[in-house]
Amino acid sequence: MKILLLLSTLLIASFTIVQASAVTEDTFHLTVRAEPNILFITGSGDYKAGSLVTLDSAPETWRDYSFVGWMIDGRWSDENPLEIRMDMSHSVEAVYEKTGLIGGIIIDTIPRVSEITIDGTIYLPSELPLTFSWTTDSEHVISLSQTVSQGPATRYLFDSWKDQNTDTIRTIKAAEDASYIALYKIQHYIKPISEQGAVLGAGWQDAGTMAQFELESDVVLDKKDENIRYVFNSWTSGDYPNSAHNTIPVAEGTAVKATWDVQNKLQLQSNIPDYNLFGTGWYDSGKQVALIAEESLESPNADTKYVFDRWVSRGPNPVIIPNAQLPSTTIIMDQPYVIEAQYKKSFQVNVWTPFGDPVGAGFYDQGAVAEISLSQTEVEVEPNNFRKVFSGWDTHGARTMDLAGEDPDLVGVNTPGLNLLVFVDSPVNVTANWKSQYYLDVQTTQGKVKGAGWYDIGRMVPISVEDRTAPAGLWSAHTFDRWTGDIESTSANDRVLMNGPKNVIAEWKVDNTPGITNGIILAAVAGIGAVVYTKTRKGQLLNNHVTNNLASIKQNSFDKFFALGNNAVPDDTPSFYTKPPMKKSILDWLLGRGG
Repeated sequence: MKILLLLSTLLIASFTIVQASAVTEDTFHLTVRAEPNILFITGSGDYKAGSLVTLDSAPETWRDYSFVGWMIDGRWSDENPLEIRMDMSHSVEAVYEKTGLIGGIIIDTIPRVSEITIDGTIYLPSELPLTFSWTTDSEHVISLSQTVSQGPATRYLFDSWKDQNTDTIRTIKAAEDASYIALYKIQHYIKPISEQGAVLGAGWQDAGTMAQFELESDVVLDKKDENIRYVFNSWTSGDYPNSAHNTIPVAEGTAVKATWDVQNKLQLQSNIPDYNLFGTGWYDSGKQVALIAEESLESPNADTKYVFDRWVSRGPNPVIIPNAQLPSTTIIMDQPYVIEAQYKKSFQVNVWTPFGDPVGAGFYDQGAVAEISLSQTEVEVEPNNFRKVFSGWDTHGARTMDLAGEDPDLVGVNTPGLNLLVFVDSPVNVTANWKSQYYLDVQTTQGKVKGAGWYDIGRMVPISVEDRTAPAGLWSAHTFDRWTGDIESTSANDRVLMNGPKNVIAEWKVDNTPGITNGIILAAVAGIGAVVYTKTRKGQLLNNHVTNNLASIKQNSFDKFFALGNNAVPDDTPSFYTKPPMKKSILDWLLGRGG
């Protein structure tokens, strides 16, 4: 059961495919008959387009008729058998004439549509065929019409006599059993019509042929308005209705009309130089057309920017533009239109700086004021060695505004101040100027020095030592000796050229004079102490006055006593030391002189 169902499905599918092929394959019909209809001629039927059909040879005689020739769609052919190319449907007739008429000379036309004048006598088509018994070799004049009208669009055109003579007026010599048959072909008038431009070709065409005609141009400008044109659409009939060049089978008189579309020109423009909007061209009348513009555009060097503003109708035909402020909208092309896309111009403000982070760069509308500033004014490139310091703005000729309001139309070359206001009349380039500074490091192990800090490149910086001698210690003192490092000098006050980071060290030399002096004094004091001890009972002075003075001396600071050794007597020194008589008595007592 399943096998039968499968076979049935395959058969139906095969039949459908074959049927579809038969439907889609082009064929033409061939009609074959005898004129007059005295016998059956084979060959009628449908044939594949482009195939070559060979008809059987027509009998030269049939009873009392003799074969004249083949007429194919009104055209004569003396071929027998006949081959026909099936490039269209054809009507073929095997034409016979009756023989055995009384008399020797036969005169006729095929078809019998024209009157014949013989030796001045007119014979109507209804009187044909004619037979004459003329004296052998007698001359006679035969004439007939070149064309015979059968209505406004069909006619018969004389083709030739059966003996291939093509004269409509001929003189013949009588002979026995001669026949003179005029052959006419059918023509139809093919009339291509166009309201625009000119049509070439067509007119009277032989029946059964393919009439060719074409438009001189498929685009025609309006005679009154060059912004209106007509574009060929199609022909009302023909083998190629959508082509300006068309063909049509000549089977009857036919008028073929060309139809045209009306188009209006849309011109799109903008206020940006050298910017051509997409969409300019011709559009069918009544068609909805999209207007599309870029939201923003930049110049080739990217310093000028244009931002879409609106669509504006120009030209002699105003048009209402819905959503004119949008870069994309639509209009109806009822007439030719000129529409402009308007843009606002803005300029690039470039802020160049090798250091720091600038604020304020970007695009500004024409006529706006750009505010530019820096986030920092000092950058240490090499810590404690080299740094850059902001020194002002260079606007390269752009107009600037003084923040103090003194002059609103300055032209800045090197504008000081961290904040800058620039008028944006054109692309602006602003450069931050930075000066180089080097660090001068002045070091010392003693005393104090001056001159350390940051300085501009090329500057001569003074350095100095505050005191050439450092405060003395117990055993030694320090005296400035010289500068070392990036400068060699013995002057306490000197200058350093800042052509790079500099390091200067104050060197000091040791002075041992205070140690020698203080050593002597200490030795003396020790000696005095020993003598005093030996002169006392159990270490006390016999003289209470001396004892009290020595106790007072011990209470004074070592420095004061040291000062005594250097002959610098403080104000609070005991009077026994300052008075010479007392000095002498003490020394005498210590040395054991006197009582």
